[in-house]
Amino acid sequence: MPILAGLALLVVVEIVAIAAVAQWIGIGWTLLALLGLSLLGGLLLRQQGARAWRAFSGAVAEGRPPAREALDGVLILIGALLIVLPGFVSDVLGLLCLLPPTRRLIGRALVGWALTRGRATVIRVRSTRGPLADPGAGAYPPARGRVIEGEIDPPRNTPR
Repeated sequence: MPILAGLALLVVVEIVAIAAVAQWIGIGWTLLALLGLSLLGGLLLRQQGARAWRAFSGAVAEGRPPAREALDGVLILIGALLIVLPGFVSDVLGLLCLLPPTRRLIGRALVGWALTRGRATVIRVRSTRGPLADPGAGAYPPARGRVIEGEIDPPRNTPR
């Protein structure tokens, strides 16, 4: 239900914003601005989507969890969906999700929100070899919520 209320609010805000801009610069320029923002968003989507896919594939190939890369991919998808919607407010929100500096800020905020809401679990893994082998080295931040501790060995097929 909150999602439907949010979408209804977004539609009302978009209509008000488009009407205000059309009254300020005229309907032709408003339509041109909406088209230009959509084209700019499409170009950014293509560039940032390809970059996120390469980063995700690289993380998987290196054998490390692609958490940040997956979050970037989700935010790029959300940004693309927001840009496809007609309107200035959704275009600005979509562009914020597509631009790397603001995408990082949004990603940090979402992860922080998930951790404080108890929707995420912190998993601590202690390696028997490597830089995190000493558990007393203070390598882990203080845990919040449920903690699962474990030990892993590095994969056999990677050089040490």
